[in-house]
Amino acid sequence: MLTRELNHKIHLYKSRGGKASRRRSAQRMLEFVNWCNCEAHQSGKKHVHKFFEEKNFAPSTARDYWYAIKTLWELMGRVGEPPKPCGLKRPVKASS
Repeated sequence: MLTRELNHKIHLYKSRGGKASRRRSAQRMLEFVNWCNCEAHQSGKKHVHKFFEEKNFAPSTARDYWYAIKTLWELMGRVGEPPKPCGLKRPVKASS
């Protein structure tokens, strides 16, 4: 469920840059918001975790969805980044 303002921001996002890539990214944003079944501004970290657990994407697909959700959070003016799915977290290097 998108507000008119957020829908307009996504439309403006699609109008710049690589068209096919932006269109797919916008579709992923809409799929996430529809999956949450709540207002976009009410979606949070718990929704992101459950989305990735339920969908069980391949690592490259999960990465693409994470970037789309990250862009959605930026368009909504959210602070920080959404949590990354388990397969995308970088291993911590031990310092010597």
